[in-house]
Amino acid sequence: MTEGKPMTDTAYHAPAQDTSERRGLAASVARPLQWLLKLLPGIALLLFWQWASGRLIKEIYVSKPTAVAQRLYELFASGEIYPHLWTTGQELVFGYVIGVAGGVIAGYALGRSPRLARIFEPYVMAFYGIPKIALAPLFIIWFGIGMGSKIALASIMVFFLVFYNVFAGVRSVDRELVNLTLIMGANQRQLTYHVFLPAAAPFVMLGMRLAIPYSVIGVIVGEFTSSAQGLGLFIHEASSTYDPAGVFAGIVILLAFVTIANVLAGRLERRLLRWRALSGAGPIDI
Repeated sequence: MTEGKPMTDTAYHAPAQDTSERRGLAASVARPLQWLLKLLPGIALLLFWQWASGRLIKEIYVSKPTAVAQRLYELFASGEIYPHLWTTGQELVFGYVIGVAGGVIAGYALGRSPRLARIFEPYVMAFYGIPKIALAPLFIIWFGIGMGSKIALASIMVFFLVFYNVFAGVRSVDRELVNLTLIMGANQRQLTYHVFLPAAAPFVMLGMRLAIPYSVIGVIVGEFTSSAQGLGLFIHEASSTYDPAGVFAGIVILLAFVTIANVLAGRLERRLLRWRALSGAGPIDI
């Protein structure tokens, strides 16, 4: 009996081990396939663009991807683009941070206080209805042609997206849960950290991710209007000198900004909202 036991254990554990190995192999094969599926549309678009430029559309209007890549190499090799990158990067970071901070504070304050919401929400809605691009000349008058006007424009565009998401998140908290927490002896600080902020966190992250491209739009529009340096100025000068490769090179750099910011925001979201996945409250793959 004792001699047969190891054989029984081996026979019992072998299928489970084989199954886990198959799953690991399938996962290692699935990841490259997923990346390939993501890249295929982009590769197909680039190939069609390369073929169509000079055939279907004149190259003076749409430069070839190879010409854009060459222009990017020249910009980085010569160092011409670095001052523009540094200026636009600072404007994006400061504008985004100020807009997010203001939106979170204002959205939380009005979400927690129905009285304040009744007083100030009509004013916020009225100001939100103003096209933010129309404010660019005004901000240039107030803050000059330097970074201040671009930071202000980006902050305003980010503020409203974050504000309304935070406001909706705080207002969506179940009132019975709040009352139960108060009955259990929680003070306002504990109520904020353990009830309202966790409930509003998904809304905050959604607003932060939606605000990323809008911060770029605010900065570039400000640089188009009036600027001494920046990617918006570089793109504007390239278009005025009929340099489509330079225009597309600037757009590619802006896309890189947005992509990197989205990746960082996604990592922050996964870290802050780990509890949703652990509690089963996250999205389900079907």
